[in-house]
Amino acid sequence: MGVIEHSVWIKAAPEAVWHVYADPRRIPEWETGSPVIEDLGGDGASAGSAYTSRRRALVARTSVVESDPPRRLVTHTDASLGLRFDVTSELSPDGDGTRLRLRVVTSWPRGLGFVGRVVEHALLGGSEAAKELRNLKALIEAPP
Repeated sequence: MGVIEHSVWIKAAPEAVWHVYADPRRIPEWETGSPVIEDLGGDGASAGSAYTSRRRALVARTSVVESDPPRRLVTHTDASLGLRFDVTSELSPDGDGTRLRLRVVTSWPRGLGFVGRVVEHALLGGSEAAKELRNLKALIEAPP
């Protein structure tokens, strides 16, 4: 099990950040890997909603566990190779913008620890996550 944390400041009100961030139909606009969102059940941002994300051969099924717009979103994802992760997203006013904090808790099936850490680092950590958060920030801050 691993814990990964990320944060980004976005010059927009929490409601505006939530509107884009919590809508799975908007994921292809800011996440890397050209994800395709399928099988959307519910609005994607309310507890009980779920959707599938495909990136070439990689498939992940995400369920919304908890939703408190525009402050908190908790999701659970079952992904390829047995990866499971829970993401707690906290949005809070910060000056004239919003601070979005993500806490990702990952787990892998027994025996895949080393391989899992390598895949986890490539998909969820470091530069890839930073790039996605930069994309999200630019998308939300772009003039209408």
